[in-house]
Amino acid sequence: MEKVDMERLLKHIEETNFCRRLLREVPEEWKTIIGPLQGDDATVIEVNGERLVINMEGPYPAKIGRKTAIIHSAADVVVTGGEPIVAFDAVQAESEEQAKEILEDLRKQAEGLGIKILGGNTQSHPDLVPCVSVAVIGRLIADEPIPDGTAREGDTLVFLGEPVRGDVGDRVYKAKVKFNAFLRFLREGIDVSTAKDASRGGVLGNLLEMMGKAKKGVKLRSMPYPTWTGYLGIFMVCMDPNDVGRAAEIAFEEGCPFTVAGEVVDEPVIRFGNRELVSEEEMIEVYRRLPYKPPGAGR
Repeated sequence: MEKVDMERLLKHIEETNFCRRLLREVPEEWKTIIGPLQGDDATVIEVNGERLVINMEGPYPAKIGRKTAIIHSAADVVVTGGEPIVAFDAVQAESEEQAKEILEDLRKQAEGLGIKILGGNTQSHPDLVPCVSVAVIGRLIADEPIPDGTAREGDTLVFLGEPVRGDVGDRVYKAKVKFNAFLRFLREGIDVSTAKDASRGGVLGNLLEMMGKAKKGVKLRSMPYPTWTGYLGIFMVCMDPNDVGRAAEIAFEEGCPFTVAGEVVDEPVIRFGNRELVSEEEMIEVYRRLPYKPPGAGR
């Protein structure tokens, strides 16, 4: 097993704390359901009765962003319970030709996922560092947003999808089947308590955040990936164990990999089989250091 640097994982979770301190206020006429204080995958706001799910990713180095920026941003919208609708991009390039190539790959991502790029900003100049940022906006289709820190004791933890790697076409396909399966979970009444996109920090880093927010632990019995802390892009989903069978059928019908990974427990620990990955002492330290507030707790 790879060596796990707990302090590095915790610092990753804490690195945007200053954002939550600076960005607390929103207009009075808006209702923020998930916002800066929650530190979740996406933001959920209600404006005139319409619930929108919004996420922005980047700046990515252009080499990475052109392959996956829209996919990454849309993934956080989906895992929070939204169906992505539109995107906006910001591109810096060293030349107009490079900008065109980047935008073409972004267009492929958007079209493959059924998202429309409605606008953005593009700059090209030899002195600019090539990079990409993308915002995706979706409509909430779940009855309530799916936070990343509301796991319940007894929930089954499922890994949904396969690592999002390869060229643009490969990444779009892997993301699309995962999105389709998860959105069907929500539409067909699968009781999902919490979910998170296992991006930076990997399985272990994101489990620390999920269980740290919920003040729970997890007993893992399956780990189908070769890394605990590397980027994967799978969804980690906690659901009622009675719904696992139907969720597996939906995933099968959508051609999406589905792994029953473990169970949420009240004990503050993360175990894999008989091995303790995160001790009770370490987990309690995670509880102590996480600054997040539950959904709906202040603006």
